[in-house]
Amino acid sequence: MPDQFAQLNGGTDTSVLAASSPHLATSPGACVLRHVARASRAVVSAYDPALAPFHLTGHQFNLMMTLGNLGAMTVGALADVLGMDASGVPRAIKPLAEDGLIGVERGTDRRQRLLSLTEEGRKRLDDATPAWVSVQTELVEAIGASRWVSLMTELRTVRKAASSCSTRKPVTSDG
Repeated sequence: MPDQFAQLNGGTDTSVLAASSPHLATSPGACVLRHVARASRAVVSAYDPALAPFHLTGHQFNLMMTLGNLGAMTVGALADVLGMDASGVPRAIKPLAEDGLIGVERGTDRRQRLLSLTEEGRKRLDDATPAWVSVQTELVEAIGASRWVSLMTELRTVRKAASSCSTRKPVTSDG
């Protein structure tokens, strides 16, 4: 995907790095939102085709993998782990619940909903996991394993910085 701000930055993303810190903070070419969103879209577009034969998107697989690994959890807890707003979870799980892949039960508090993988959900997750492993392996090899470990740390730093932005309520999870 071409960089829409490359001309403004001397033609390359590298020229943004050479910019002074104050310029970097206000440069359209160095926009954190733009770079993280582009990276996110590129990663999703790598996983989605591999998971499509299992009638799952990358986001749905991630949600199911989280429930599969951590067990049943409330909507709020799942939102925290996934870094989502809790109000978006019902919309995300609706097609999975309709397909019988995720169970939704009332929690101890009537307002609470407890989410878990059903047997069919576990089977679909198990069936789709080799496709996920294939894409995961390809991406980690392309990035480099040690670089990926460093990137995970850097992404944690980005999430913490974003959660402490003056426009947001702080997020408590380290996710």
